[in-house]
Amino acid sequence: MQKYHFLKQFPKLGIGIITFAVFAVGVFPTVGYGQEPSGQPQFSRLWGREGELWSPQSRLPDFSLAGYRRGEEPYRIPRERVSVRDFGAKGDGKTDDSAAFREAFEKGGGKVIEIPPGRYLLTGLFSLTASHTIVRGAGPDRTVLVFQVPGERLQPRPAKTDGNQPTTGWSWAGGLISIGGRGWPGTGPEIAITREQIRGDDRLRLASNPFRPGDEIILRLRDDPEKSLLGYLYRGQPGNISGLNAWQVAQVFRIEQVKGEEVILDRPLRFDVQLRWKPIVQKFSPGVTDVGIEGICFDFPVEQYQGHFREVGWNPIEIGSNAAHCWLRDIVIRNADNGPFVGGYFCTIEQIRFQADPERLSQGGYCGHHGITFFGNDCLCRDFTFECRFIHDVTVQSAIGCVFAEGKGVDINFDHHRWAPYENLFTDIDVGRGSRVFASSGGGMRGNHTAAGATFWCIRSERAVPWPRHFGIDAINLVGVKSPLAAQEVGLLPSPESSTGRWFEPIPPENIYPQNLWEAQKARRQKLQKAK
Repeated sequence: MQKYHFLKQFPKLGIGIITFAVFAVGVFPTVGYGQEPSGQPQFSRLWGREGELWSPQSRLPDFSLAGYRRGEEPYRIPRERVSVRDFGAKGDGKTDDSAAFREAFEKGGGKVIEIPPGRYLLTGLFSLTASHTIVRGAGPDRTVLVFQVPGERLQPRPAKTDGNQPTTGWSWAGGLISIGGRGWPGTGPEIAITREQIRGDDRLRLASNPFRPGDEIILRLRDDPEKSLLGYLYRGQPGNISGLNAWQVAQVFRIEQVKGEEVILDRPLRFDVQLRWKPIVQKFSPGVTDVGIEGICFDFPVEQYQGHFREVGWNPIEIGSNAAHCWLRDIVIRNADNGPFVGGYFCTIEQIRFQADPERLSQGGYCGHHGITFFGNDCLCRDFTFECRFIHDVTVQSAIGCVFAEGKGVDINFDHHRWAPYENLFTDIDVGRGSRVFASSGGGMRGNHTAAGATFWCIRSERAVPWPRHFGIDAINLVGVKSPLAAQEVGLLPSPESSTGRWFEPIPPENIYPQNLWEAQKARRQKLQKAK
């Protein structure tokens, strides 16, 4: 399966429970980034006070470029504006405004499409395919999109789970509003890599070099018949990978220097580059960029959630795999089957809240299936709130280098949904009760729940969290998580440069500093860039 068809064929689900960890020491004066700890500050042996213990070869991945435009600039907002009212939308809670919205989305490409206060009834599917298009409401308390027809009725997608259970593809994918499309974001000739490199290196040698400093390129690795790439990603602990075929991974870079056939990169390699994986680079050229949706409430009918695989497609938004630098901001989602599905590169979700009426809850107390799902690379979700429980609140599935930060909820779980999610971060999150932090799912033949590098940093919970034995892999990091028995599961720590072995630092989450690792890594990177 090619890396870019993760969004074509989302895995079918099942549920299993799991948990995670990392180890620390050191007490220093309060310096660093982000929120200050409420107790005596302590620092991780993987990071130190301001990143002085970190190196590109560390088992602690670099998450500093996650999110819109690598965190280097504010959202790009076009000057021109149109309103859905210009196309006949009423927003009176009675009129079907679908035709007006469809025309506004088609003719408002490259502009800010404003949705004034009101309740807008919608009965169709909508797509945003033009770059630099912003759909902006007056705030989720004033602009409400009331969807009347679920996705499965609008566009049937009959499917089966990995357990051969009939369902619909809307159970785990799709959005009533879609941004971009599906496909590979590399264009131009595929240029072969001629020299092997190791994870943490910052250069590549090319067979030929048409690139200049400032160009963005995308690296792609393709598995061999022995599935040695998957074996590497899982650090020799892949589990059953019979359902993962023709695997591919990618990483995007900006070129800093050119030295003949060698390019110097702006970030370290996330994985070894071995010639047996047929490494190539291309120009990074996503089909859609700079599309945003903000200031809106997505409201779905108040009908009881029927449970796992019985979803009908009350899904608000999907960002496709050929999109980059897109965002969702200041969004409320009520009574949904699923929240956003996010593929693509460097996308940001922020200030998003999930709510449900009491009548929506299933007999088990769930409001829906997936809350926020990342399938893409270097995406960021920050400042999120779950006022209800999904079967899977936040999900990483085949995601690489993605970050969840500054979240809270009633009883959040970090769903690692198999399909080789690699080097993802969860940081500065209050999970609430903490009864199911590492509950995870996914088809059993799609590999273990996570590949290497999953990192959990400053996770607050009401109760202690057990070590995630069922993740099936030891190459993970847990720092600042309430897990008093985890030390018995870990034993001696490996070297900070070793990418295998369990790492658990029993620092109380209220003491770990920095509280937000993504913020600290980004601040350190930007400081070093200014010093150049």
